[in-house]
Amino acid sequence: MEETKKAAIIGIRRENKNKWERRVAVIPQDCKKLADSGVQFIIQPSNIRCFTQKQFEDCSSNKVMLKENIEEADVIIGIKEVPIDLLIPNKTFLMFSHTIKGQPYNMPLLKKVLDLKIRLVDYELIKDLHPTDSQRLVAFGRFAGIAGSKFYFF
Repeated sequence: MEETKKAAIIGIRRENKNKWERRVAVIPQDCKKLADSGVQFIIQPSNIRCFTQKQFEDCSSNKVMLKENIEEADVIIGIKEVPIDLLIPNKTFLMFSHTIKGQPYNMPLLKKVLDLKIRLVDYELIKDLHPTDSQRLVAFGRFAGIAGSKFYFF
């Protein structure tokens, strides 16, 4: 009897560290490409995201769903740190956790991640394989700050 493989479910969380945050970790066009290859998405709704909910809904009606609850996702992707009370046990989270340098304000987040047996993929630690001078492959910097604040300040 052939075992059928369950399609991965990716949750795209609403950014809520800052009330003005408009960014999203995966854009609708990329959701569509991945959905066409079999990946399922649960998108947490947001009225202020730089892409409309309709743009996500138009990706693929049966593979991309807008739902408040993203607990059934296997992997949860965001940009900023997840508020501690919104962490989900035994999941994989991708985010900038700002914990690698021992930033004191985020040590409670790291402790909770460990307590809940969460697999944390911190963008800051995704690096190339250069043997002596490994470079970060994901970096935002100044332009991310401008993009993140553009509609709030201008």
